[in-house]
This record gives sequence, structure tokens and C-alpha cells, in this order.
Amino acid sequence: MSDLPNKADFIADERPGEYEATFSVRGTIRVTIKAGSVEEARAKADAMTEDEEFGLELDEADDVSVNWVGRPLPMFLVTRDGKKMKVSRLQPGDLPRQPDERGF
Repeated sequence: MSDLPNKADFIADERPGEYEATFSVRGTIRVTIKAGSVEEARAKADAMTEDEEFGLELDEADDVSVNWVGRPLPMFLVTRDGKKMKVSRLQPGDLPRQPDERGF
């Protein structure tokens, strides 16, 4: 027997009419880097790859393919360790809760 709570006891945001898609993209981004040497420019370029927003605007998309299309996971309203949360996976000890002033 599982210690997981029963999903039927929780309010779930099923997001009807919404689907998710993931893509693989290989492309080219061209930028100008101001630096005193090629070594400094290389270091700055390497640091740019750590930026979470890097690559959101490709100059050229060389290859794009669809990996997956499907329904997003439902989000459940829970109280976990005394905190109000919205989660996609229930854990032992999660308690159902009602929407708050922010809605779902």
C-alpha cells in the first residue's frame, strides 16, 4: 500500500485545452564582445553560456525538431509542511487545500 495521498481528494488544475511542446533547436547567435584580448573575449563568451536567457533569440535556426507534444501535468493545491503550494506530484503528508485570494 502506498503512503501517497489520493489524487481524488485534491483540487487539480487540469488546464483544459492546453498542451505543451518541447523542441530541440540548433542555431547560430552572433554577438559583439568588447574585450582587451581574445582570451578575455573567450572568458566573457564562456560566461555568457551560463546566462539562463542566453539563446532565446537566435539569429538563425539551423535545425528545429519537435520532441514531444502532450498534456501538461495537472497541478494540485496542497499544504506541504505547513506551506501552501501548487505541485505536479503529490508526496506523503500532503494535505488538500482550497484556492486562496490569488485564485488557483
